[in-house]
Amino acid sequence: MTFSAVARTAIIAAAALLSGLGSYVLLIVVAQNTSTADYADFAVFWSLTVVVGLGVFYPLEQETARESAGLPIEPKGGFARIVLAASAGCALLLGVLSLVFLSPSGVDYLGSPLLVLALIVSLVGYAVQFPVRGFLSGAGRTSSYSAVVALEGLLRVVLPVLLVLAGWTGSFWFACVVGVAAGLSAVPRLLGRDRGWLRRDRPRTGLFLARFGRLIVAALSIQVLLNSGVLVAKALSGPGDAALAAQILTAISVARIPIFGYQVLQILYIPRLSTQWKGGRFKDARSTVLFAVAAAAVIGVVIVVGMLVLGPWATALLFGPKLVLSSGGILLVSVGVALFLVALVASDGALAIGRHSLVLRSWLVALAAVIPIVILVDGTLLRSTLPLLLGASCAALQLVVGLALTFIRNDRKASQS
Repeated sequence: MTFSAVARTAIIAAAALLSGLGSYVLLIVVAQNTSTADYADFAVFWSLTVVVGLGVFYPLEQETARESAGLPIEPKGGFARIVLAASAGCALLLGVLSLVFLSPSGVDYLGSPLLVLALIVSLVGYAVQFPVRGFLSGAGRTSSYSAVVALEGLLRVVLPVLLVLAGWTGSFWFACVVGVAAGLSAVPRLLGRDRGWLRRDRPRTGLFLARFGRLIVAALSIQVLLNSGVLVAKALSGPGDAALAAQILTAISVARIPIFGYQVLQILYIPRLSTQWKGGRFKDARSTVLFAVAAAAVIGVVIVVGMLVLGPWATALLFGPKLVLSSGGILLVSVGVALFLVALVASDGALAIGRHSLVLRSWLVALAAVIPIVILVDGTLLRSTLPLLLGASCAALQLVVGLALTFIRNDRKASQS
C-alpha cells in the first residue's frame, strides 16, 4: 500500500471515528436527559430517520458515486441536476407520507406531533448531504468526503450539548439535531470555490433512475430489517414492555459500532472493487470480495463475544441501568448484527460489480421471510429480535452464493474465449 493510500485510509478512519462518536454522544445525551418513555419515543424517531436516510438517500449517494466515477467533466453539471431533482423529489414524497404520523394512532406510535416536524427536518438535511457525498466519492475526493462525515459527527456532539446547557432537553430538540447536522455538514463543500467534483456529464437518465429505484427497494429492506427490533417492539409493547424499544435501541447501538465504521470505509471498498471489475481485473476483484467478507465474518464473531462479555456493562455505563436488555436479548441482537454485517459487505460487493438484481432479490426475499415471525412467534422480545437474525442469515446466504456463482461464470467465460 502506497503512502497516499495509507493517508487516505487514515483520514477516512478518523472521519468514521468522529461520525460514530457523534451518533453515540447524541444517543447518550438523550438517554441521560429524558425519561425512559421519552427515550422510547426518540428510539422510534431515530429508527425511522435511519430507515429513511440509509434506505432512500444513501442509495442515491451510492449510485451517484458509481455513475460519476470516470464521467467526464461537464461545465453545466448535467448529472448534478438529475441527482438533486431526484433527492428533492424523494424528500417531498417522504415528507407528505410522514404526515400519517399526525393521525391519532400515528401520534400514539411516534409519541409526539413535534417529532413529525423533526422527521421532516431530517429529510431536508439528508436531501442536501447525500448527493454531495455521492459526487465527492465518485470524484475520489477522499479528504472532502471525510470532512463532510466528520463535520456531521462533530455537530452531533456540539449541538446536543448546547441544547442541554440551554435547558432545551425535550426529545423534539434532540431529534432536530439529526437533520440540522446532516444539512450543515455539506454546506462548506457547496460554498467552496472548487466545485469541479459536482460538474459531471449527464449519464443515461433512465438507466440511472432505474438502478436508483432498485437500490431504494433493497436498501429499505435492509434498514427495515436492521431497525425492526425497535419498530416492532414499540408497536407490540404492552404495559410491561414499555421500555423494550429503548433497550433494543441501546443494544443495537452498542453492537453496531463496527457497522458505522464500515459505512464510511465503503468509499474505499466499493469504488475500488468497481474499478477492478470494470477494468477486467477479475482475480483482483474476487480477492477484494473474499477479503471483505472474511473480515466481516471475523468482526462479527468479535461483536457477539464482546456484547456477551461487555455489553451489559457498557450499556449501563453509557445509557443507564434501566436501558440494559436481558442477556438473552443481547445474544439475539448481537448475532443478528453480526450476520447483518456479513450480508451488508456481500451486498455492497454485488452492487459494485453491477449485480443490482441480486441485491434487490436477496433483501426482498429476506424481508418477506421474516414477516411470519412477527405474526406467529410468541413473546414481544422474540418477535422483535428474531427478524434481524433470520433475515440477515437469509440475505447473507443468497448474496454470498450469488457472488460466488458470478465469479465462477465469469471464469468459465474467460477460459472459453
